[in-house]
Amino acid sequence: MTPRTASIESFRVLAIFTVILWHTSTFVPNLSRFAEGHLPVILAEPVVVSGYLLWWVGIPYFLITAGYCFRKSSLKNKDPIAQFRRYVSPLGWLLFGWLCIYIVIPINWPAEVISHGWWQAFYTAAQKNVDLIADKHISLFLDGGRPVWHLWFLPALMVSLAVLTLVSIFQLQKYLIYLIVSLYVMALAEEFVGGYFVSSTIHLGHWIQAILLTALGWWFAERAQPSMAMAWGLIVGGYVLALIEGMIMMPMFHGSHQAIQQHTFLGGIALGLGLFLLALAKPSLGQSTPFPFLARFTLGVYVSHPLVLYTLRPILWPKLGSWPLREVLGALVVYAVSVLVTLGVGKVPIARYLVMKPVRKQPRAVIGDAN
Repeated sequence: MTPRTASIESFRVLAIFTVILWHTSTFVPNLSRFAEGHLPVILAEPVVVSGYLLWWVGIPYFLITAGYCFRKSSLKNKDPIAQFRRYVSPLGWLLFGWLCIYIVIPINWPAEVISHGWWQAFYTAAQKNVDLIADKHISLFLDGGRPVWHLWFLPALMVSLAVLTLVSIFQLQKYLIYLIVSLYVMALAEEFVGGYFVSSTIHLGHWIQAILLTALGWWFAERAQPSMAMAWGLIVGGYVLALIEGMIMMPMFHGSHQAIQQHTFLGGIALGLGLFLLALAKPSLGQSTPFPFLARFTLGVYVSHPLVLYTLRPILWPKLGSWPLREVLGALVVYAVSVLVTLGVGKVPIARYLVMKPVRKQPRAVIGDAN
């Protein structure tokens, strides 16, 4: 595989946009209200479930791609521990740097600054968030609660790569498919026994999903190039299966947002995998578009977009009104501004590694880089 495959890079842009749209936090509720208010029940439920499937287009694609690229690199590099350190060390510094930023930034910081001044707004936010981390610590990184938010992805990815490194060291590749199946069973067991449906303070769902999806990418790295039929079969079949799963769950859990959102959709896994296999089956897809260029900003956009969202939401969202697709337009604006922020920060020597991975010493970035 070439260092930059146009289709894989293009799909990174699609994936990061779905992540931003998901993080607007209002897309799925507004879509649900619109569907339930304007569509018959037989159509409303599939539309609502499709909104929840948005998550399975973004994060899973990054994780599957990470596992695939990590395995491709390990086939060339015979020192798995050295390779693991090259991948994980920059991710650790990214996590530390951005966690420090989100600890001191209030969620609605423009309004807080106007009301209380710069010092009081940021000091109060820092005090609350430090207390929150001291109280909940591990669970915040597992669930992605405030102020960790989206940064849960970084430690989850690091743990996933650590698991795959151990698989490589102990030559356990032939058992990888059993690990994948076991992780899926564990995810379901946590949901129905010790997770979101039963009182519990520690939820491993996101991290189990991360290890599972990264392992899937690793496993496919040693397989023959997939066909278009296989890719589209997984996409269509996965989407249909996920719709069935969601429509079964909605009456069971009375449309519980948390229950459906945290469910490990088997169809969602197939959908995310199908998108990645489509990128492998058609390497030139998106080559003549700006997407491969924009993909290099993906890592910076991922870590910085909540900060941009904090800034723009009180200004932009009221102007967009309440029409159903306002979150899509808002997400496009947040993405564009995040690209500009990444580009600007990337030009500052001291701050550039907040939005990119070092490229001279690193293999291919697992999410994307900014240079």
